[in-house]
Amino acid sequence: MKPVLLPVPQILQNPELPNGCEITSCCEVLRYLGFPADKCDLADHYLPRSERWYGADPDAVYMGNPHLDDASPETGYYCFAGPVVAAANRYLADHGGGYRAVDLTGAEEADLVEQLVAGRPVIFWATLHFEDVQHDPCGGYDLPGGRRHEVLHTLHCMVLCGADDDGFTVADPLDFNRTVPRAQFMKIYRQLGRRAVVLMRQHRGC
Repeated sequence: MKPVLLPVPQILQNPELPNGCEITSCCEVLRYLGFPADKCDLADHYLPRSERWYGADPDAVYMGNPHLDDASPETGYYCFAGPVVAAANRYLADHGGGYRAVDLTGAEEADLVEQLVAGRPVIFWATLHFEDVQHDPCGGYDLPGGRRHEVLHTLHCMVLCGADDDGFTVADPLDFNRTVPRAQFMKIYRQLGRRAVVLMRQHRGC
């Protein structure tokens, strides 16, 4: 394939958001689209959050407070695609719209490349350093509807911003852009349920 590298701006989550990789990644994409987004404003005014992390549903809310990393009941943990989509769409509604966030969970390798070729960076979930998925020693807890959440350890959210035949380039809110071999990227991405979010331009009717 012809290499693609989208100019996603580098925004680091630290020091203000030690556990805020999801909303910082969302901020990177909003800035790429030209919006004057601020990571802390997004975290504090747009991201749905639970008061305490344990027992929260990461598909519905961010677990705890992304500003905290102190092992308290209120400390930040993570969220999945749903809260990021909600935060982005709330922000877009307040700032002129033109785009909408879409949960792309389930996207495979070709789908990710298609988004990049179309000029759309992809928010995705993996692990720190793309190492094997680990579960937290705390175990898990039951959620409404008979579901159970097994708490993850070293979960990390980043932005996919480039690709070539051998690797994917990611904007990591803990580090600088780096390229990950495609096989390793897809291994961890799939282990975590192929979770992804994109912001798409809305087409207005006549």
